[in-house]
Amino acid sequence: MSDFINDITITKMNWKLKVMVVRLGKVKDRFNPNSVYSIEMILHDKKGDRIQASISCSVLTQFKSEIKEYGLYFMQNFIVSKNTFKFRPTINKLKLNFTLRSCITEVTLSDRSFLLMLFHFRPFTYLINKISVDETELFDIIGEIVNFDQIQTHNMEGNSRKFINIDLADDETNKISATFWGEFVDQIVPQLLSSDNQTIVVAMQLMQAHKFQDNYTVRNT
Repeated sequence: MSDFINDITITKMNWKLKVMVVRLGKVKDRFNPNSVYSIEMILHDKKGDRIQASISCSVLTQFKSEIKEYGLYFMQNFIVSKNTFKFRPTINKLKLNFTLRSCITEVTLSDRSFLLMLFHFRPFTYLINKISVDETELFDIIGEIVNFDQIQTHNMEGNSRKFINIDLADDETNKISATFWGEFVDQIVPQLLSSDNQTIVVAMQLMQAHKFQDNYTVRNT
C-alpha cells in the first residue's frame, strides 16, 4: 500500500510512495563547478500531485545511478522538510530529502493506470486576474506565439545574456507576455524564422511569474 503526496507531513519519515520522476537535474557545487552538489527531482503520484525531492552530495553515490527521468519507482523513508528554495517547482511547500536509510525500487512491470503527467499547466487567467500569484513558484504554461520582438542583449556586471520578448495566446484568445532567456532563445528563434506564418504553439516548463507595471508576465529561470 502506497501513500499519496498530499498525505505527507513532517511528522514522520516512513512514507512509501509510488511516483514518476518528471524532472531530474544536477546542481553544481558553486565552489567547485566540476562537482555535483545535489540531484533535484520533481515527482508525481498517481493522482498527479507533485513534490520536490533532493539527494545531497553526502548520499549521492548511493542513488545517482538508480534514478532516471520518466522512470516509475517505489520510494520510501525520507526526511520531510519545508521547501526553502528561492523558487519552488511545485505548489507543495514541503520537500523530500533522501538519507542513507531511503530506499528506491524501480517498477519494472507495466502499469497502464499510472500515466506520465509531464506538464502541470497554469491557465492564463491565473496571471491575468492575479489570482494569488506566488512569484516563488515555478509552473508550466502553453500558448500560441502571436507576436515576437527582435533578440536583445542585457549586460550586467560584465556578463551579457540574450533574450527575446514574445506574446502568447491561449485557446480563449487570452494573451500574456513572456521573456525567453539564454538557451530558450536558441531553441525558439529558428522555429520562428522558418515557420512561414504557420502556427507555433510552445509548452514551457518551470516558468516564473514576474510583475511589471502591475501586470504579470512569465519568464524562464
